Amino acid sequence: MPKVTHVTYNEGIDAKNFHLGNLVHDYAHPKSFDPYVEKAYTDIAEAAPEWAESTVLENFALTLGEDDEEGSDDEDGQRYRVAAAAKSIKIDIKDSKKFFNDITLKSDKAKKWLASHLTAAESLSPHPKPEIWMLTGLILMTHATWTSLSSKQSFTPGLPAPFDPTGVTAIRRSSVSEHVRPTFGYEGGEEAKHIPGAVIHETGKYPGTRGWAAQWEKVDVKVSSGGKGGASNQIVLQGPNGAKKVVQVELQAKSYAQNKDEEEADDDEYWEEFLDAVEEDV
Repeated sequence: MPKVTHVTYNEGIDAKNFHLGNLVHDYAHPKSFDPYVEKAYTDIAEAAPEWAESTVLENFALTLGEDDEEGSDDEDGQRYRVAAAAKSIKIDIKDSKKFFNDITLKSDKAKKWLASHLTAAESLSPHPKPEIWMLTGLILMTHATWTSLSSKQSFTPGLPAPFDPTGVTAIRRSSVSEHVRPTFGYEGGEEAKHIPGAVIHETGKYPGTRGWAAQWEKVDVKVSSGGKGGASNQIVLQGPNGAKKVVQVELQAKSYAQNKDEEEADDDEYWEEFLDAVEEDV
């Protein structure tokens, strides 16, 4: 089985400002907590830059996850959530480590973001410091159909759903929702729809282009022993009373984020203090 390198999003993420090279603290909510938005490749309709590769996926279905609702495991098989679209695109950074070194760390805006966020984290010690992740791969779908279905086939979140083209087309055509906003237009219940290899229980459309899966690689942060902040991967943090600390940042290539089993509760008070500290440092 192929290695799973992407986390999935049950409602998709609006593609606006969702770019390769973005830096975030919470990859499950990539537009929260003041993310850094990279603008080296913003229009996927254009040819991919030299450092990226783009693959068009025709009639594609992606497994988002298992459905854990009561009664989700029935005689028709396990329940899963799937997104499908006639046109999808998979974009990736070819060499994420090189991108981080040659583009991210040579951007004044990116280094300023790193410095302010790492300084804020230092100021709130001993609270555990938030992680930093870089977006290195995306699967985007336009006008996707979201579906909850039962099947006895094997599905893996983050990988293509095991349907042939006929099955994917049947999933896409199962939705009767044509509204401008995301609306589930069909609930099967006892009249659940049967398609090749599955039974559909609920489905609806998400208009526009959204990211349904993303590949995140971790940024490692270490205190630099004896450094003065001159190297490209060294960042000077401003401490209390004028004290300074030099840290070294490095992308842990192929250290991928994973889907979380359970939604972790946000520490709202910490994040409020954190964002206040970021503003003070900017």
